[in-house]
Formats: sequence, C-alpha cells, structure tokens
Amino acid sequence: GGFASGGGSNVPQQMSINGVATWTYGQSSNAQSGAKGGKDAGKGCGGGPKGAGFPGGGGGDGGMVGAHSNVFVGNLPEGTTQEALQQVFSVHGEVQSCSVMSKAGRTFGFVKFGSIASAARAIAAANGRSGWLVKFANNDANISTKGAGKGVDSFGKGGKGPSSDMKVEHTNVFVGGLPDETTQEWLRAHFSQYGKIKSCLVSKKAEGEQTYGLVEYYTVAEAERVVQMLSGQPGWFVKFAINDARSGGWDQQLPHSNVFVGNLPEGIDKDYLERTFAQHGTVVSTIMHTDPPPDGPNAGKRYGFVKFATVAAAARAIEALDGHEGWNVKVAINDTVAGGKGGYQWFDDWSWNTWGGKGAGWIWQPSERSGKEPERPEPPPSDNLYVKDLPPGITEDEVHATFSKVGSVVECRVLRWDNASGCAALVRMASTELAARARTQLSGTVHERCLQPLTVTLQNRGGECVEDHLYVKGLHCTSTTDQLRTLFGRYGTVKWCRILPLPFQPRGSTVPDVAALVQMGSAQEAQYAIEGLNGRTSAELGQPMTVRFAESKQGGAETDTKPNNNLYVKGWPVGFPDFLLQSIFEQYGSVVRLRLLDNPDPEQPTCAALVQMSRVEEAVVAVRQLHGRTVQTAMPPMHVRYAGKDQGHSDNLYITSLPRTITELQLRQTFAKYGEIARLRLLQQAGSHETHALVQLTSPQAAAAALRELDGSVPAYKGPTLYVTYAAKRENKP
Repeated sequence: GGFASGGGSNVPQQMSINGVATWTYGQSSNAQSGAKGGKDAGKGCGGGPKGAGFPGGGGGDGGMVGAHSNVFVGNLPEGTTQEALQQVFSVHGEVQSCSVMSKAGRTFGFVKFGSIASAARAIAAANGRSGWLVKFANNDANISTKGAGKGVDSFGKGGKGPSSDMKVEHTNVFVGGLPDETTQEWLRAHFSQYGKIKSCLVSKKAEGEQTYGLVEYYTVAEAERVVQMLSGQPGWFVKFAINDARSGGWDQQLPHSNVFVGNLPEGIDKDYLERTFAQHGTVVSTIMHTDPPPDGPNAGKRYGFVKFATVAAAARAIEALDGHEGWNVKVAINDTVAGGKGGYQWFDDWSWNTWGGKGAGWIWQPSERSGKEPERPEPPPSDNLYVKDLPPGITEDEVHATFSKVGSVVECRVLRWDNASGCAALVRMASTELAARARTQLSGTVHERCLQPLTVTLQNRGGECVEDHLYVKGLHCTSTTDQLRTLFGRYGTVKWCRILPLPFQPRGSTVPDVAALVQMGSAQEAQYAIEGLNGRTSAELGQPMTVRFAESKQGGAETDTKPNNNLYVKGWPVGFPDFLLQSIFEQYGSVVRLRLLDNPDPEQPTCAALVQMSRVEEAVVAVRQLHGRTVQTAMPPMHVRYAGKDQGHSDNLYITSLPRTITELQLRQTFAKYGEIARLRLLQQAGSHETHALVQLTSPQAAAAALRELDGSVPAYKGPTLYVTYAAKRENKP
C-alpha cells in the first residue's frame, strides 16, 4: 500500500463508533499497510512554489510505530549526564548507545536498545516517570555524541554549546543512608566543616526507604573534597548528585544560566575570567568585550558574559562573585550573546531592573533591534504586509481578527521566538488595495490584546492612604512610563511615575499584567485621575504595532502559477496523519498522490503537503473550497492525570496527547467549566508530534471532576486552517 488512488479505498478508518479518532499523532498511511511499507513509482508530477515535486521512487518507512529500538526521552532535568541516563534505562535491556543534548533551554536524550522488545519495556515503564516523555524516536538514526554541541545554539550561528558527552561539573552532593531522625540542621552543621554550604535538604524517597540528603556547596573544589573524604565510609553513601537541578515550582529562581560581568579592570583576560567562574560549576562559554564603549552608561567599562551549563551554577556564581574586586555580576538580560558569525541573534524584551535599592525584578523594555539595524526602504505596495512590535503571546487568530476588520484576510502567520517576547506577523490581504488600507488604519495603533480596564486607587502605605499617590493595576506589560505620564498628565501634574517590576521573568504562555505608582501634583488631581480612569480602557497603553508592505518572494512563481492538478498545501498540523488530509481532498475528486513535507523549522507546529488530483477541474474546486478555510477533523482523545511523580490527589493536572496547534485559549475553554484556572502552561516538546500541558485549578475537588470527565475526551479545538495554491511545475534539468 502506498499513496491511495481513486475513491479513497485505501484511506484508513478515522473514527471509532463513539466518534473518537482511531489514529494517533505521528501516524502515517504506511503504518496501516504492514511492515513492508509503500512505494511511489512515479517520476515526479509537479512541485510546490519552489519547484519541489513528487520525486520518483521512495518506499514508505513501513512500519508500525516502534519498528525500531531507538527511544526518545524528553523533559530531562538540566544537567542530566549520559552515564546517568544509560544507568536508568539499562535495567530494561541492552543499551547500544545513549546521548544527551540541549536545545532552546530543553534537555532531552536518545537511548538505542539492542531489541525492539527492550525499547517497548522501557517506554511502558518510564513514560511519565518524573515528568519524562518517553516514546519511540521519529527514526532509527543513531545520533553520535561527538560534536553534538556544534551548530546553531543560543549564542548565534557557529557557536559552540555544551556537547552531549560533556562532563558537567557542579557542587551538589548526594548523601545516602542517613538515619531517619536526621535533620537538616544536623546535616548542615556536619558538612559545613568541609566548605561553605549554599543549600541543604533532607528527604525520604518513599515510605520504608532510607533517608537521604542533598548538600550544595559554593565551589566545585569544596564538593570534590567532601566526596573524596567521605565516599566509602561505613554507613553513608556520599557521591555527586545526578544533576545540578534544584527542586522548585513552575518558575525558577533565575530565568537562564547566562551571567553578565561588568566593571572589569584592565589586565583581566578571558582565561582568568573563566577560571574564576568555573569554581562554581561547568562553564560552557566565556565572552570578553575588551573595547569599552566610548559613551553611554557603560562608557570606559570592560564587560563580559559567562554561560554556565546549569541555572544553579549561575546562581552560585552571582551570589559569590557580585562585588568581588568591584565586579558587577548579575543575570544577563537574556540568554543570548552576540558571539557567532552571521545568523540571527535574538534579544529578549525583558530586562532586569533595580530601583531605589528596595526591590528588583523584571520590566518590559522596547526592543532595540530597530535602533541597531538601518531601516530598510519599504517595498512597493502588494497584498502582503509585515507587522512588527506585536505584544507577546499573541495568536494568529487575534492577528487575523484585527486585520479582518479592514477586509478579507487570505493568510496570516505569527513569527515568534517564545511566548514572552515581542512578535511579528506576515499578513496577506485579498488585494493590494485592502493591504494599503490596513497599513494606513492600523500602523501606529496598539493592538486590542493590550487593551484592558485599569484599576486606579489611592496608594496604601502602612495602612493609610496617601492622598496624592496613585496605585494603578491592570497595565499591559508593554506599557511604558512615558505613556503613563502622558495619560495621567491630562488630569494634572505628574511629579513622577514608575512601573513596578515583576518578581520573576515571564517565560510561560501567560504574560502577566503589571502595576504602577503615580504621584500627582495634589490630592485633588489624584481624585480627578481616579474618576476619569478607574475601570476604563485606554488605547494609549501598550506597544504600538508597525505595519508595512512585505518583501515579495523572488520569482513570483506562486502568484503566476496557472491552474493545474498539482496543489501545494500549507497549515497542516504536525503529527496529523497524511490519510486524514487525503480524505479532506477526496471530497472534491480522486487523489492520485499526497505527500507531507517536513518543516525545515522543527519549532513550527504546522507543515506543508503536495497533493496531486486526477484532473485539473477537481484541483480548481479544491482550491476554491479549501483555501483559507478551517476544516473539522476527528481527533485522538487527550489523557489527563494528576501532575507530579507520585500522581497524588491535588489541584494540578498533567495533560498529554494534545495537538501541537492547540492554543492556550482553547485549552482554557476545555477546563473552564470545572472552576477557575489558577495556572495553565503549554509544554512544547522538541521533536514531538504532540503537545503536553499543566493545568492548575483552584481546588483538588475541581481537579478531580475535570480528570474524571475529561480523561479520554477530545479538547476544544477548532481544527486546522488550510492554505491551498497551485504548485509550480518543476523544470526538467538537462
């Protein structure tokens, strides 16, 4: 069985009797046809907009899921070593190879077993353990650990990240075999004779098992000393802990492991800086800026960046070295440093801010990208628009809704780095005239996502109201003090105003509101401001978006392509099977061949496809009926369980088997009827065909009701939006 042809006779059944999809994420039509897989013996029947067509030959991958013994392990703690991962999985069978790597702040690994049976046992036993995602890998490729740290990393193209076979040094010591009555104070007192202790913990693994402890020192040398002196002594089991991760909730103490070092004197070189910081953990890279800027806040000052392998090591270094020899040591503004050659270098829009010596936290600062890059001349008018400075976390649905108020939107795509940084978007309108109108009406305005009612009250200090001081809540995070001063200045004199920093850096899918303090010129002016602004929405608060014409694709093949029976489809969700897409197109005729195309960007949740209809007339109908439309499809059920290693009864739920294109809003709608949602976070798995999520409700009772009714059901999901165009015919090469 290969590509289906004629009438859809080879399309697998999509739904069971109860209406739930029978397919699973990542499944393909080859999985339905036995172990040999399919063959596509054609010689090429056209191509996509860039000339990519159906190549001849190419048998299917044949197989059922699990037709090899390579296992993917996701959600690993930061600092997990190859040796530790191999030790855990070797109990399930012979391990032929093992690798651990990190990408975009996520740690994951691959374990290659000697047999498929061993791999299946490991998946059954380990999936969900400690929050791990364990499943068959997408392919049976044996990833070598050598050079795994090369390539594009967070330091720019050509950078060198931590390789998978790198030994990560840290200062966490595991102490096993402790008496049950051991206290944290006793453990700290006993182990402090070997060095300065940063943190200490005493715990039991489970009922009936031995008590153990974790002791974190400030330097690697101190940890090595205690392990060397106490390891092997009767009664105790002292060794380095498996990793350098700290126990915590959803938010970590530091957002990343990149450290800024300022006020460096002359004579300090890169090697000295790296040796000094390596006392506190493994240093991945060090960058020194030896030419201080001639002006600005850092005029005449040398500075550098030290990237650690773990967040815990960065925290130790900051606490120990800030003020050392006059150095200014703090967490860097972001986890990226300009150090590579070429490529894109991302800049986070959140900066660490300290004011008045009384508090510190994260505030939004407008991106400096536009100021560092010369503004390109705007391309000539077309139906394509480029929109920048959109608020963080914005969805394609929200951008589509905004531009639809001007006219018909053909295509929309949000360009984002993460859910906490500013976004851009590409919007294609139905005509050049509509695009020009949208550019005129929307450029310079604040997007609706930023608009929300304000709460303005007198500031309460020490239990008493300060008559001329105002406390403002409900500000969108991209609001600025200049905007605040302008808005409140309409009601009197603004002596000063300040946006209050957040105590943590936003990193999840929900961007929080911020608050502010404003001092008016008098108590009467403060009352005027309360009467005029409390409970009202201002269109002046938030980052204004910029709309301009986008650059046209070279060659213009996509717009000049004449109707033919080869179609190029975009917007198909990653992980949704090819036979499901085939069934959609077979509503309009006979599908000769269909192929899903791998997205070159693995972070994107959608992919493209090539579809060949039997006749041009059928392709014309399919384009007319499907282009820009949202299609409804059957979906696999989601799985809901209690979060945590022990999966004990609580208000926290862990959800698996979600489509990668599901939005936070859709998931909120799914759980909203069971009570207020305290927290919700989508967990994108690198290389996975599905998404996981954490949902915290306000009570264990509400969580129990949601688990009972939603486990095995289908989430609120509107289905994918398809963009269908005629594919360009591939030119024959001599």
